[in-house]
Amino acid sequence: MTPSVHARWLALSLLLGPRIAARSQTGVVVGIVRDSAGRVRLGQAVVTGETASPVRAISDDSGNYRLSGVRAGPIKVWARHIGYAPETLTVVVRSGEIARADFSLRTSAAQLDADIIEADPLRGKMGAFNKRRARGVGSFITRAEIEHRRPASMSELLRYVPGVGVTQKMAGEPQPIHMQRSAKSSMQASCVVQVYVDGHPYPNGSVDDFQPLAIEGVEVYRSASEIPADFRTRDATCGVIALWTRDPEAARRQP
Repeated sequence: MTPSVHARWLALSLLLGPRIAARSQTGVVVGIVRDSAGRVRLGQAVVTGETASPVRAISDDSGNYRLSGVRAGPIKVWARHIGYAPETLTVVVRSGEIARADFSLRTSAAQLDADIIEADPLRGKMGAFNKRRARGVGSFITRAEIEHRRPASMSELLRYVPGVGVTQKMAGEPQPIHMQRSAKSSMQASCVVQVYVDGHPYPNGSVDDFQPLAIEGVEVYRSASEIPADFRTRDATCGVIALWTRDPEAARRQP
């Protein structure tokens, strides 16, 4: 071997020697990730080997994983999967050999950070109701008020609204509603209050066709000057009562 060749061989040995030595001091860890009953193999589990430079693998659909280049010696290997408690195992890795670590994960309810979701009061079915209520014109009865008063009928509930009159009838009969302000100023012999249900006209209907339990909110406009554009018609000059039901079934008139 010529001096020049020997020098190149020596330099190459010095360069590759540590790499070869390091490579010879590593091994492989393989295994399966199952549930604690042993019946289900868990794919997408994260398996990590705790070394100076941690190695990580993801189990396949059959629950198999493989950690390569693991430093020889005792090592902790742990596996985790959403919905399961993590598990840690200790294995001994020998240079150039394959060690095995099989996991059996127990189910565990994952506690996520609570998100507070608030409904937008100006959207959805009651959005227009809440917008008009914020404007402050007319009288409004909310679901909370209905639950607080617990009226036996809608006409009983409306007795609490200033400027609203209820004509007393026999028990079980619809109780006609009139607006005191409109009745005094109207030249008509009778002044009929218009009823709306979920934003639609409810001609020839009575508020007592609906149980208070089925109502989410009520709007009351006692004169033509109060009535908003949504309910303003030629026949609505004597006042408007708008009922908002809690669900579509509640909007059906009772027999």
